[in-house]
Amino acid sequence: MSFLVNKFSFTNPRWHVFSRIIAAIFGGYASATASSLFISLLLQPIAGKYQAIHIGLMLTFFVYACAVMWVFTVTSASRAWLGLFKFNAFLLIGTWLLLQVNS
Repeated sequence: MSFLVNKFSFTNPRWHVFSRIIAAIFGGYASATASSLFISLLLQPIAGKYQAIHIGLMLTFFVYACAVMWVFTVTSASRAWLGLFKFNAFLLIGTWLLLQVNS
């Protein structure tokens, strides 16, 4: 029994690296998607609808790469998850506000 407890101990550094990898993959994807929506809605009055969508989609590659690099530079995995959650919440609230203004 103690073998199983030691084997699945979440204090092992491997779990922290695994958590950062999952945060980079899924949290980065969520950040890229939310930023695409936000940027396209932000630029829609200035540029055309399709140009704003195109610019938003092109910038998602940059946002995703920055999110992945940021996840591995933060001091702990919990800070990485919390930071990605805050960033996504900010973008989604901003997107909702822009939807209310633009419609």
